[in-house]
Amino acid sequence: MLKMIYRTIFHFLEHLKIINRISEDLEVKINKAMENRYLLNLFILEKSLVYYLNAINSNAMVMEKIKNSATKIGLTPEALEFLDDILIENTQCYKQAEIYSNILTGLMDARGTIVGNNLNVLMKTLNIITIGIMVPTFVVSAFSMNVGIPLAKHPLAFWIIWA
Repeated sequence: MLKMIYRTIFHFLEHLKIINRISEDLEVKINKAMENRYLLNLFILEKSLVYYLNAINSNAMVMEKIKNSATKIGLTPEALEFLDDILIENTQCYKQAEIYSNILTGLMDARGTIVGNNLNVLMKTLNIITIGIMVPTFVVSAFSMNVGIPLAKHPLAFWIIWA
């Protein structure tokens, strides 16, 4: 039973390494594409890490319960020492999952800020273009109305309006 718990901890560690690789791949894709689906994939990874943290913490409680009732179960001193090693490995696994979770949380915040900043830059550019188009449109629309204009009789009226 202890060997099975020990193998479960290493299985969690392997999954954490895979989650870390996936998050690194998503970082690269977000830097290149800035698409929402990659951000949503990071949210899913972050959510899965919460489940991992909960599972690892639950395993720690079960192992503590086993350790507290070692005499009732009839664990040998070697098995009890192995259980202590398992508890240490489980604690390290929990800390690693917690670190990955914190990194992903910070990454999500940073990515959200970057996307917001890129949107602001894009809106500024579009506003400059809109204002640039609006001024000539205003001039043309104001001087093309069917009403008398003071400059209409002037020989250089076209060039004055153009300027």
